[in-house]
Amino acid sequence: MPRQLSLIDLTDYHGRKDEIAQQLLHAASDAGFFWITGHGISQEEIQQQSSNGDKFLGLSDAQKDFATFRPELFMGWRGLRDTQAAVGTSSWEQYLVAFNDSYMQGIWPLEQDLPGFKASALEFARKANAVALQILSCFEQALNLPEGYFQHHLEPEAEDNRTLFGWNYYPDPHKSKPRSDQLRLLPHADTDVITLLFQKPGEPGLEILPGKDAEQHAVNDPSGKDSYGLNGAWTGGIPQGKWTKMDPIPGAITVNIGNMLMRLSDNKLKSTYHRVRALEEGEVSGARRSMVLFVHGRGSAIMQGPQKAYPAQTVAEMIAMNGRGYEKVKADKEWQQLVMKAQPHDHGSEPPLIAVA
Repeated sequence: MPRQLSLIDLTDYHGRKDEIAQQLLHAASDAGFFWITGHGISQEEIQQQSSNGDKFLGLSDAQKDFATFRPELFMGWRGLRDTQAAVGTSSWEQYLVAFNDSYMQGIWPLEQDLPGFKASALEFARKANAVALQILSCFEQALNLPEGYFQHHLEPEAEDNRTLFGWNYYPDPHKSKPRSDQLRLLPHADTDVITLLFQKPGEPGLEILPGKDAEQHAVNDPSGKDSYGLNGAWTGGIPQGKWTKMDPIPGAITVNIGNMLMRLSDNKLKSTYHRVRALEEGEVSGARRSMVLFVHGRGSAIMQGPQKAYPAQTVAEMIAMNGRGYEKVKADKEWQQLVMKAQPHDHGSEPPLIAVA
């Protein structure tokens, strides 16, 4: 039976908060992924910001080299050459920026090169972050946690805030003639608290596999498994099971739970594996673009819930572990061959049943 995924309307948020909170809790504790509408960010704003990102990603590699990726901060520009080194294929590039300028020295493009780029990106990121805080406030209420419990760990304007916003670009796979089982992004779970993904209608590929439904996690993964059993992109494993397509819905934001929120909620809210699949037969060839907000919070914040289900670890430590894992796999060609290939035991993928709340 197809997996059921929720489409949740945030319209009249304050008047319907009790109802919305229960809908979000169900979606987050079941699949860990859901769509939201009524979030207050217009399609025009989303399209404008996507175009803003295209200005940077459209520069030559030489023009983008100043922003080269910094693994210890997990921010900056990862070009096709860098992702080729990490996973063996040049299947995507990414540019991640931070709210806090103290981490962004030398990573922002100069104003004279891309006028208005920085101001536009930060304005949109703060608006998206406000939506994330609304969702987290609902989780506090539904889980009977003190008001502001999750927000206390975040503080968007704190000097050590590590929340990231950025743009992803997946080139047209048909131009490089990849194998039919070649993934465009490896299976992983996000390290952060919560992720907001802005997918473009008509550019499919996202698939999800809730951890509770996975048949295998990271036990036999050559890259190793992190000591707390949380499977991130570069410190985790190669999950197996039945994948579910989560294609873009016009006007909706795709939301998923990250490992940090799984910690803070003592496993009540589940992070979920996801990947970007290859184009299927009959699908229109083309590039895939998306924008993403990774809500991390303060670098010094301790990601441990009231019941201490996980050992204490700070946001900065978790991000640095992910960065070290990213550098480590560049030398692991065996892992690269495995992680970017759809395995025979994956059982394929299928569209979901969409439950409109």
